[in-house]
Amino acid sequence: MKINVVSIAKPEKGCYAELCERFAKMSGRFATLDSADIFNAKVTRAQESSPQKAKEVYAQLFAPWMKKGYTVALDPAGKKVDTDAFARLMEDRNEITFFLGGAYGHGNDFLRGCDSVISLSPLTMSHKVAKVVLFEQIYRALTILHNHPYHK
Repeated sequence: MKINVVSIAKPEKGCYAELCERFAKMSGRFATLDSADIFNAKVTRAQESSPQKAKEVYAQLFAPWMKKGYTVALDPAGKKVDTDAFARLMEDRNEITFFLGGAYGHGNDFLRGCDSVISLSPLTMSHKVAKVVLFEQIYRALTILHNHPYHK
C-alpha cells in the first residue's frame, strides 16, 4: 500500500516532523508513507488576498495528487470517524492520498472532488498537531489491518 499525505504548510523541522517521521518509519512495515508540504509565494499572495482565493490556490496545488488512489480530505465539517472506521477506510486500497488544507481549509469544489471527507476531531488544532495525529492514526489503522498489537 502507498499512502500520501499532502498539506499546505511550510516544511517542519522540529519535534512535530520528528514524530511524523517516527510514525512513517513504523508504518514502513506495512506500507509506504510519503509526505509533501507545499507552501510558496503563490500561497502567501492568495492568503493575503482572500480566503476564497487561498482555497482556489490550494486546490490547484493539490491537483497533481488527485489521481493518486483513493482521495481523502481532512476537514472539520467532514464525517466523524472512529479508529476502526478510519482503518476500514484504508482497507483494500493500493494507494490513498490524504489532504490537509491551508489556513482557510478546503473549498467546496475540492471537497466534492475527493472520494471521502473526514474530520480528525471536532477540536481545533494546529496543522502541525493535526499532521501528527493523522500519522499516528495511519499507523494505528495499519496495525489494526495487520493484526498487530499496537492498537490494543
